[in-house]
Amino acid sequence: MLLTNALRWKLKPASGWRGYALAVGLVAVAAAVRWAAAMWVAVSPNFPVFYPAVLIATLAGGKRAGWLALGLSTATVWWFWLPLLHSLPLDRPQLITAVMFVATAGLMIAVSETARRAYFRALAADERFRLAHEASLDGFVMLEPVRRDGRIVDFRWVHANAAAEAMAPASARPLIGRLMADVFPETGDDDRLRRYVDILKSGKPDKFEFKLTLDGAEHWMSSSGVRIEDAVALTFRDVTAAIEARKSLEARVEERTRALEQTREERAKAEAALAQAQRVETLGRLTGGVAHDFNNILTVIIGGLDMILRGVDKPERVKRLAETALAAGRRGERLTRQLLAFSRHREIKLEVHKAAEIMGQVEPMIRRVSGEMISLTIEVAPNAGSARFDGAQFEAALLNLVVNAAHATPPGGSIKVSASRARVAVGEIEDLKEGRYLKVSVADTGTGIPLEVMRRIFEPFFTTKEIGEGSGLGLAQVQGFARQSGGAVTVESQPGQGATINIYLPAADGPARELTIPPVYVPTQARRVTGETVLLVEDDEGVRTLTESLLEECGYRVLSTENGPEALAILRRGDPIALMLSDVVMPGGMSGVDLAILASRLRPDLPILLATGYAAGRLAELTPANDWPVLRKPFHLEELATAIRDALVAKGKVVA
Repeated sequence: MLLTNALRWKLKPASGWRGYALAVGLVAVAAAVRWAAAMWVAVSPNFPVFYPAVLIATLAGGKRAGWLALGLSTATVWWFWLPLLHSLPLDRPQLITAVMFVATAGLMIAVSETARRAYFRALAADERFRLAHEASLDGFVMLEPVRRDGRIVDFRWVHANAAAEAMAPASARPLIGRLMADVFPETGDDDRLRRYVDILKSGKPDKFEFKLTLDGAEHWMSSSGVRIEDAVALTFRDVTAAIEARKSLEARVEERTRALEQTREERAKAEAALAQAQRVETLGRLTGGVAHDFNNILTVIIGGLDMILRGVDKPERVKRLAETALAAGRRGERLTRQLLAFSRHREIKLEVHKAAEIMGQVEPMIRRVSGEMISLTIEVAPNAGSARFDGAQFEAALLNLVVNAAHATPPGGSIKVSASRARVAVGEIEDLKEGRYLKVSVADTGTGIPLEVMRRIFEPFFTTKEIGEGSGLGLAQVQGFARQSGGAVTVESQPGQGATINIYLPAADGPARELTIPPVYVPTQARRVTGETVLLVEDDEGVRTLTESLLEECGYRVLSTENGPEALAILRRGDPIALMLSDVVMPGGMSGVDLAILASRLRPDLPILLATGYAAGRLAELTPANDWPVLRKPFHLEELATAIRDALVAKGKVVA
């Protein structure tokens, strides 16, 4: 204790008066001890009693105090107990003893000074460590294991800083000396005890979070632990606020994510509605041209049939008029299919298309929307090749551009639609990669586009047309189509000099999609059958009458009805029926698909053929298990006979 207190006089090497005073005092004490020893022993050693004085002076006051103590000790012994060294010649044994004392004591001073410095450095580090832990906001504890039968059953607190004491329940303070199970009984219900044991056994640090109940309130703690000899050193931090903030943030992120997903769904629906609205708008523009074409078609059909009725006795004339009427009907069929394909709502489908073929397919429709007062020319360069895009979207985009060009072009003007192969360099067109593209251009000789309009030309719902003449969706739909296809749209215009809009679509070298164009119908002799009965279900009386005649011409017996319930009643009677031919869209709540499903349950082996002109989504109800063949209206005799034979063969029926 005396040594420790003496060492605490200074926290760093110094030679102040306290160190020197201590050295003097220690030498005086050693001299007194030497005098006392001389009183009891005749011959007493001179120097050993002064070693402690030099050592203590060095440790407490530094090396200077140690050298002072050494000098005073040597002088004291020299003067009082070595008289033979006061005159010449010197006493050799006593001189050697004095030199050995000075040498060994000097060595002791050097070693002691080194030890002293190390001690005070450790003492300072320990003090800094203690102050840091006492001032720390994190709890710090040391736990020693409590073993029973060689197994660790609990831990005991051997150290805890102020923050750790503050985190403990009020009834459990101070922590030092207490068992963990006594302070936190819920420890046995979580894995903290197991983690502490693992730290002690493996020596690997660990970090984890756990929930703690302090004075009735739940707190989340973040803890990290490490093994120190046979104890576990742990730090604690109350992270309740951080975890609650994190959970709140996660809840907000989840809520925002749901809102974003909902927004995306709404945006997708809005974009689909926008495209569909543009289709309807363009269809409205098509109405006049389509009505004109259908009137021409009906004129041929009605006039031809009227002439046939007036001259049934002239076979050659009847045949010529009938063929003319039939060809006109086929023209109407192709036009109807084009309109249905254009107006149908569906997902984008990227396919390879030949420029020449798809331009030829869309040509009749763009000629109708351009009007008779404007000259329209279509040019497809021999090197145009193929590109990858959605065919229906392309037709809609091209129609939109022609509609806008016709609106901007005065009577007598011209519109030119061209397709060619183009190579785009890096940075030549904004947001377009380098490569080969199909360039489709629509150029007009109209009024041109002013600069202020050019900046907003692709904004949805922006239009320069009068109210009621346009929605402002056309060019936005064109740009959306081009971007979805991996291309871009550019506009070139000068006021008063017309405008040119270019669509760039990625070129493709793969096999192109074959466009199905109905062939010209040439009547042939259909193969006749005998003795087989066909159940015909058709709600339209005119179509039902015509189909009955076609079936009878093919040699079938016909049982006809106008709705599904009556057809099911016939099937339940057990009449022999070779095939059921049903329309898809019928009134009364039972569609042709519904009827086919019920009929298959009644007669699993019954061949079924569905017929439709426009299924209105009903065919989407078909599944691989009920994939019945579909005959598209209008149909002629050979198509009907072939479809029936294929349906019979698919069911394993023998066909003559």
